This record gives sequence, structure tokens and C-alpha cells, in this order.
Amino acid sequence: MTQLPDHSRPSSSAVSARDFSQASMVFCDDYSLLTSKAGGDEENPLFEGTLGFRRLSTGINVSTAQMTALSDSNHSAIFPRSLSIVLSLEGRPSEFDAGNGCRTMTLQPGEAAFFSFSDDAHTTGRYSCGHRCKSMLIQLRPDLISEINLADFVETRTRASEILSFAADVRMNALCGQLFDPGLCGTVGCLLMESYTLELVARAIEAAGRRSPDDAASVKGNDRMRMARIRELMLAEPGAEHSLSSLAREAGVSVSSLKNKFREIYGQSVFAFLHDVRMDRARQGIEREGWTVSQAAHFAGYRHGSNFSTAFHRYFGYSPGHLARGEIYPHA
Repeated sequence: MTQLPDHSRPSSSAVSARDFSQASMVFCDDYSLLTSKAGGDEENPLFEGTLGFRRLSTGINVSTAQMTALSDSNHSAIFPRSLSIVLSLEGRPSEFDAGNGCRTMTLQPGEAAFFSFSDDAHTTGRYSCGHRCKSMLIQLRPDLISEINLADFVETRTRASEILSFAADVRMNALCGQLFDPGLCGTVGCLLMESYTLELVARAIEAAGRRSPDDAASVKGNDRMRMARIRELMLAEPGAEHSLSSLAREAGVSVSSLKNKFREIYGQSVFAFLHDVRMDRARQGIEREGWTVSQAAHFAGYRHGSNFSTAFHRYFGYSPGHLARGEIYPHA
């Protein structure tokens, strides 16, 4: 992986206008800070948090941001012909105005989007004071991608400009978590970052392939906010005794509406999503907290350890017993 000199490491605590400009110019042909209540000094902090960006050996650009806006600010950028994958992980809903006739999109936490630009795209953005977000941007430019098949895919996908939203599943969220790790450095770290990013791109392409622009536009904003709240609740409390009735009451909708809207937005049923969350949490418990296989099985909702082991192996590709004994190095 080729790291960008000086600026590839995450900046922490305070992100100044200069920091943000340097990160933006990795992805843009042109960037400017239009207005800011922080003042015109480039060293004045615009955000508090971390901002990192790297260019991989495959030519893919990756940016990770976990920031809170310290003041109102308006930004302008020109993106080249490219395919960008944006993942909104935590925080408030984020609004994207991609310009060039593309519709404005609001992403809820847990949602992602493809931005295809067929030519230079003039975009604008605004951050309000107190806006908190955790997000990831992966950019693929057909003139920079070294892998032939991926370059051909990007070339085809950027023949027209469009925005397409899709749901980030549990595995994609886990990969994002790995890419936020500041310890991904050195030979092993570079290889892992390349691997995580390529898998994330592949899964995003697969997820987006199951959607269409009409699907993405058919869900009302209020419904998306309600379903995002349910998703966050299951992520925060995966071990709770959730039921369709209790979740529907939490969302303020009927059970049938919950089932239909959740599947429409996230591409799977409520309990399929919850099962994914519990399995991933069980893996973390075994790997990092010393859980026994029986404890992990109970948490994931399995009465019999053998059934859990079979499901775990099918889900992750290795057995929970091997993981508990430290006999394997999990991919993520």
C-alpha cells in the first residue's frame, strides 16, 4: 500500500481547515472552504475528532472520519470521474448534494451509497455546529485502479452519473471498524488494510446490485429514520429479548409496516439482521473477552452448543472452538 506522505496518518483532537483541505484534495480536483464561523485562519479548528486518508497500492483512496463540527461551515468541491462509496456509520443523518443534476440524498446511520460521476461533479456541503458523524469514503477512479477487472467495472459504472443507496450489513460494519484502527501500519497492517478495503468494495457492489434507484427513492424519510432507530437499538442491545411487537412500538409503526419497511431499506428481515449482530457479538466475545462456546451460544440464542457451532462455522468459515483455543487468526 502506498501511503500519502505526511497526511496519511489520522489527525486527532482538532481538525483545522488546512487538515480538511489536504484530505479533500486527495479525492477532489478542486476544493474550497466557502464560509466558516471559525474565521479565515487555516489553522483554526473546524472539527474535533479524527480524520485519516490513505491511497492503497491498487489505486483506491480511503478516508475515515469521526468528527464533531465546532462551527457552521460551507464547502465546495469538484470530484473527477469516479465511483465513490460512502458509508454513514454513526451520528446524525448526513445530507449529500452531489450536483450535476443528481438528486440530494440523506443517509441515515447504517446506510451507504454509490456516487457515480461520469465527468467533473461540482458539489457543495454544509456542516452545522454540533453535527457528529462517523463515516468512511472509498473512491475508485478508472484512471488509477491497477486491478484490471475492477478498473473495467469502474469504467462501466461511471459512464453515467447516478446515486444509489443501500444498506451496510454487519460484515461491512465490521470491516469499517477494522479500517478505523490506527494500528494498521507496517507490512502486515498495509496488507490487512488492502484486504479489508477490497472485501468492503466487493460487498458494497453486491449489496448495491440488489437495489435500484427506484427502490432507494421509494422509502419516505420518516420511515427511514424510524427503521434506523430500530437498527441502532438492536446494535446497542443485541442480547435483549427483542420482539416484533416491542420493536414496532419503539418505532411507532405496525408490525407489518416494521417488517416491510425494514426489509425494504436494509435488504433483510428484522430478525435476520439481529441474528447477524448476535453472531458477530458472539465472535467478539470469544475472541476478545474469553467467552466459552456455551456462553457465546446462549448469547446468540442457541439452546444447544452443537447447533451454534454448526451455524458459526457456516457463518464465519471456522469453528468457535478453534477460535476459543487460539488456533486460528480471524480475518476481522
